Amino acid sequence: MIHEKEGVYMATIQEVAKYARVSVGSVSRYLNGHKLRPDNIKKIETAIEVLGYKENFFAKGLKSNQTRSIGLLMNNMQNNFSASLVAKIDDVLEQQGYTILLSNYRDDPNRIEQKIAFFESRAVDGLIIVGAEQSWPQLECLKNYDIPIISIITPLDSPKTDSIIVDNRASTKKVISKMLSLSHKKIGVIAAPQTDYVARERFLGILDAYESHNKRLLETDIYYGDYSKTSGKRAMEYLLSEGITAVFVCNYNMSLGALQTIHENKLVIGKDISFASYDYFDASDIFHPKLTVIKQPIEEIGMLAAERLLEKIKNNNQLEGKVFTLTNEILWRDSIVKKLS
Repeated sequence: MIHEKEGVYMATIQEVAKYARVSVGSVSRYLNGHKLRPDNIKKIETAIEVLGYKENFFAKGLKSNQTRSIGLLMNNMQNNFSASLVAKIDDVLEQQGYTILLSNYRDDPNRIEQKIAFFESRAVDGLIIVGAEQSWPQLECLKNYDIPIISIITPLDSPKTDSIIVDNRASTKKVISKMLSLSHKKIGVIAAPQTDYVARERFLGILDAYESHNKRLLETDIYYGDYSKTSGKRAMEYLLSEGITAVFVCNYNMSLGALQTIHENKLVIGKDISFASYDYFDASDIFHPKLTVIKQPIEEIGMLAAERLLEKIKNNNQLEGKVFTLTNEILWRDSIVKKLS
């Protein structure tokens, strides 16, 4: 039977199954993303199109108390970190029959409330937020959102919210300490704006290294970029004019710009200048010498976020919030060498 509601005819899952000449279970498995025989998939898709079947996610969620969907809110989806993170989270959740609803706030906290309201309207079973800052007042709405929440790369102080961060401060300290121990007195730093948690942690690691060596980082040896390749290029031009013999870059895109300037100045990394940066990228392996980089455990972050969220869903969001700190991997290469006298 075709049901009528407010003048709109809505086909049922039973009618789709009857039209496609398959079982209701087959249609249900198809709708939940399970693999079926190609001929059955074709018949079900044809039936859905002909009958105009629309799955009622909200009603489905009310009935089972779960929609088997997860909201994933990113600050920026146009970088390698985000793409790799989304892929890993999706892999883990898909294996457990969950679907991701993906959105981003494009580094604009004023968009967060709107995005969270969207996820709430879709009755998601859990929420993962990437890069949100504790100080943003727009996050106050989360206090009334009674579902499991995971914060990635930045800590959020909430009783039931888990935070997954990495040891940025400790990792940066190790790299800068290595440069200082190799007699580099003029180390250029290309830093990100100190407006977010990750940028501040990385910069604090630099200061920690100088303090442990009883040295002081000169303001003239610091350039604050804006995360772009262009700013990395300008930064490297400036630092070379200051006579630096080593450089550390706190961001992937700025690293690309810095490397371009080094190349244009015909400098040899590992001979004329020592170089290290954040964020592992494939190109680091094709340089000669290979570049020293701090590699974030992206797959581990994604897996932990997905698995922990599923655990919290299973426990009806009764688990207390925790902070998980993962360890970056430092790929030590020959791009850092002892400064020649």
